Amino acid sequence: MAGEQSKGYEVIYDMGSGLVIAKVQIDRLKEQDINARIMKNEMQDQLTANIKKRGQLESLPFLVLVDGKLEIVSGHHRIKSARAAGLKELIVILDVSGLTRSQIAAKQLAHNAISGFDDDSTLREIVKMITDVDDMLESFIGKDIMEEPLEQYDKLASPAVHFDFKNITFAFLPHQINDMDILLKNLEHSGADIIGVAAYEQCERFVETLDKYQKFSDIRNVGAAVHSMIESVNEKMDAVGFNEEEEWTYLTKLFGSSAVPAESAEVIKQAIKKAEKDGTVTSKNRWQLIEYLCADYLSGK
Repeated sequence: MAGEQSKGYEVIYDMGSGLVIAKVQIDRLKEQDINARIMKNEMQDQLTANIKKRGQLESLPFLVLVDGKLEIVSGHHRIKSARAAGLKELIVILDVSGLTRSQIAAKQLAHNAISGFDDDSTLREIVKMITDVDDMLESFIGKDIMEEPLEQYDKLASPAVHFDFKNITFAFLPHQINDMDILLKNLEHSGADIIGVAAYEQCERFVETLDKYQKFSDIRNVGAAVHSMIESVNEKMDAVGFNEEEEWTYLTKLFGSSAVPAESAEVIKQAIKKAEKDGTVTSKNRWQLIEYLCADYLSGK
């Protein structure tokens, strides 16, 4: 017991399989160097207020013992708010089995993914049970979850209540943000005349597509799903030989339309197939066949 306390924790209950419920000294806890889950400042402040009001956490963080040090795997924001609330000790679930760094990283991602997406219909039913505006604030549920938000919020009306539900924040690992930067640079050079803020309807469509893509690809982590979508777009641009150092334009601007008659399209496809077979063009520069034909026409051939 004394040895455990000197390490900053005291075992309360042995759960087996290398897991214990322990009391830990909050100043002995170490955060992970990379944490994919983020929290807006106002949510963090509300969490701190909730903990200060309760005097303790309402769910147990998950920690791991590594080389005699206590590292946080799940519960970074709860522990951050607990520190801000003045707590000195916490009750946690502690893994003392001796996990490797790879296993710790896997568990960190798994705990992030477990939270997933809330079921909207269930959330609506729970929200309907809330009758006090302070309770609504503590829940931090946005009004967009309600089927009839205005009617439900009339009874909770307060001039000091402001709900912002149009901001979206994504978290990326270092290699993912590098790929995101490359994609944005490519898009900036792909002919867009205006880059601005998207309408909420477009943003909503993006979120729906992201949700659908996560189910299709079985990727539960949002950042990883967006990264995979970025990779798909980059692969599509690579497939046509896009080079950001060159100035590109669209065939629609040249011909006034992207549509051609079906019979004409069949002739074009046969010509492209023959040109690829002869090695005149490849799948990455099919457009150059048009350039060759136009050059021959201009030269009178």
